[in-house]
Amino acid sequence: MIYIFLTDQFYADYMHCSEIEQKKDRPYVQVYIKVDGIDFAIPLKSNIKHTYVFWTDKQNRCGIDFSKAVIIEDKKYIDTTGKPYIRPNEFKALLGRERDIEQGLLGYIEKYKEAKSFPNRHKSVKLLQYSTLQYFEKYLYGKHF
Repeated sequence: MIYIFLTDQFYADYMHCSEIEQKKDRPYVQVYIKVDGIDFAIPLKSNIKHTYVFWTDKQNRCGIDFSKAVIIEDKKYIDTTGKPYIRPNEFKALLGRERDIEQGLLGYIEKYKEAKSFPNRHKSVKLLQYSTLQYFEKYLYGKHF
């Protein structure tokens, strides 16, 4: 697991995707992991109000937000010039937890796919509406997942 920023090129290429946060002037830190050969960036966020998260500071509602995970299709989307800062308490909460984060992401992907199978269920509607995975479905239904 490494910590990255995404490039301006990523935000330009995905500007039409309303659920991907467009924070060029205040980039947010990404947790970068590889799952089944696919590169994911998952934002560390504050004020999270749902359960699709790996908590780094539950009391303050901070964590890795699986609902906003993106797939990095090209290495050009990773900013190699910036050095992200992680708050010490969150860094400590993440230390050695790569496997837990990977399992959390895989669980979220399964929930997303189930919601796609039953889109009219009450709990599916919001999950599908607010998930960034909607922009990367071609990867979710390929040979990897």
